[in-house]
Amino acid sequence: MLKMEDNKIIESLVKDFLDKLLINYESVEVISESEWIYSIKIKTEESGIIIWPHWKNLESFENILKLLISTKFDKKIKLHLEINDYMHSKDEKLFSFVKSKIELLKNWKDTIILPFLNAYDRKKVHSFIAELDNKKIYTKSVWEWSDRRLHICRINEKITIDIDWDDI
Repeated sequence: MLKMEDNKIIESLVKDFLDKLLINYESVEVISESEWIYSIKIKTEESGIIIWPHWKNLESFENILKLLISTKFDKKIKLHLEINDYMHSKDEKLFSFVKSKIELLKNWKDTIILPFLNAYDRKKVHSFIAELDNKKIYTKSVWEWSDRRLHICRINEKITIDIDWDDI
């Protein structure tokens, strides 16, 4: 069962971790999304240290926090880390990119293969396109492991001719 004390313990762990790394922060907020799934929002002017170019440090940072918290509670947890709304803006850019590809798809192509995306981003794109409620566009992931790519596809409409002329 989720407890407010758990959020406070996690917040304390995150703050201690940031302090030991000498990273100044304005605030740390822990939100329980569901049982053993947490969202941690950190506000800091030193976001570049945590994120680094192409979010190289962010994944490591998230994994270390996940290990610290999992060890403390002796439970496997899932963690979503947000630094100064970075992930939100990253998602907006991703969805904008996908929208531009959908426009290309509508006018020119039957299938567009997106650049390599991690599993989490592929899932977000699958969900985003499913929520568009456009029955003419669908997504699929093709290939295996590190070669896995997301395809955005257009359903080709078949032209039918009414030979009897009774439906025209």
